[in-house]
Amino acid sequence: MKWILASASPRRSEILRNLGMRFVIDPSGVAEPERATGESPSGYAARVARLKASNVAQRRRSGIVIAADTIVVAGDRILGKPVDKDEASAMLKRLAGRWHEVISGVSLVECGTLRSRSTHSRTRVHFRRLSAAEIGWYLDSGEYRDKAGAYGAQGLASLFIDRIDGCFFNVVGFPVAAFELICRKMGIELTGQLQPRSR
Repeated sequence: MKWILASASPRRSEILRNLGMRFVIDPSGVAEPERATGESPSGYAARVARLKASNVAQRRRSGIVIAADTIVVAGDRILGKPVDKDEASAMLKRLAGRWHEVISGVSLVECGTLRSRSTHSRTRVHFRRLSAAEIGWYLDSGEYRDKAGAYGAQGLASLFIDRIDGCFFNVVGFPVAAFELICRKMGIELTGQLQPRSR
């Protein structure tokens, strides 16, 4: 099976490699659209993932394209990637001491036929209360850059997370269980072909 990952995310690559998958990386160049009026956050994430996968599939002759899009939702507001440190600070203050949701859309598109499957995964995440000094320390680390919601669960921000309800890998950026489910719906059985990495 020829796999193509439509993402330059090192976290997604690491998760797939840990599953024993071999793939090439071909990031999608499609611009992320605005959320449509009345569109649910989960519907939006799945739509963006589908757009990314389709964009790459249309320029390749064979293989299965994997794409994902992860968003952070606090209340009724989607928190994207912060444009600067001030916006990142506002996001972390909004998340501190509260539950929020991490939603990832994941999509597979078969090159040539453009046959596809898409779904989403939803995980609730709780941050403990954060002091101004802790937020400042995290911002100074620079880890917030290019992260939805201004944090990375696999890094220093793991110190802030005291509860998770749902798939942890979804919070990191690639929902493994949802991926396996849509593979089966595409007629692809992953369990018989994956070789875990040797330690």
